[in-house]
Amino acid sequence: MGSEAFVINSAPSTKFDAKKMSLDQFMKEAGGDKLNDLFSRVKTGSYTACHVAFYEATGVWIPELVPVFQKMDAMTVMGKEVHPQELR
Repeated sequence: MGSEAFVINSAPSTKFDAKKMSLDQFMKEAGGDKLNDLFSRVKTGSYTACHVAFYEATGVWIPELVPVFQKMDAMTVMGKEVHPQELR
């Protein structure tokens, strides 16, 4: 990851039944070889783009991850994470 942390399609669509899931629900219900195979094939430039690609491929959207991935993308673009010496 690096400076390519862009999402081209800010309104993604899917051919599957779209559904919102909580992270807890996803962790309980998801898994298996099919999902693991999908994760291994998704190659994107950002965490948000991965979330979009996952939605397009499965129809599952996890709203809780949006702010987390936005922060992670911002940190990736900015470079090395800042750590105060006293809190290392």
